[in-house]
Amino acid sequence: MKVTWKGTNYGQVGFHTELQEYDAVPPVDSLLMDHAPAFVNPEREAMAAYLAFGHWTSGDLQLPHRLGPNTATAIENDMKHVPVRPSPVEYYPKPLELGIREVYVGFTPADIRNDVPSIAILPASEWSGSMRALSSLAVASNAFVFDLAASPHPVIAIRARLAIALLFAGDLSADTLIVDGEGISDIERKRLSALFISVRIGIRFSTIRDDPNSRFSDGDYNHATTDLRK
Repeated sequence: MKVTWKGTNYGQVGFHTELQEYDAVPPVDSLLMDHAPAFVNPEREAMAAYLAFGHWTSGDLQLPHRLGPNTATAIENDMKHVPVRPSPVEYYPKPLELGIREVYVGFTPADIRNDVPSIAILPASEWSGSMRALSSLAVASNAFVFDLAASPHPVIAIRARLAIALLFAGDLSADTLIVDGEGISDIERKRLSALFISVRIGIRFSTIRDDPNSRFSDGDYNHATTDLRK
């Protein structure tokens, strides 16, 4: 699969794919969002592309920019039973962003917040555009289409939506992303933690409180936290 990054005539931006011989067919050929991040580290861009399209990739995965060997190895290790070869790989040390805060990630209008740092990813079928506060943002994306296609009931897939969150993590100086873990298997939590730590982002899966004024709380999944400041 060949993945490129470019805009559309409708003001959207995101990943566009060209399928190769051994790839499966994703539900649509582009992962789009209605607002572009200010800057994306190439390692995180590569990981976001894999999160979005890895479910349908087999063989070569040609990414928009060069990535380091550690990121490439993390991708290869995640797909143990299907060979995936990320490229182009560049063999010299490159810096990764260092975040300073926890950022909540949600997928409904109720997750649009200004009281805590947050990223709300909303379905492009219902919402349009983006909104930015000092430490939060909301953006419409078609990532839901990918996650729905990759979700065998009752398992819930959130990788494509997390790809959007990863792309914007640098804009919000995120050190750890906090995500509702309901419906996410223990195996998938561990796999996601390994992928995110390879690009210097922690991920914590939490439960939702009954209190409607607080969407997230630290629950039984604190063991999934990756603290990159140690």
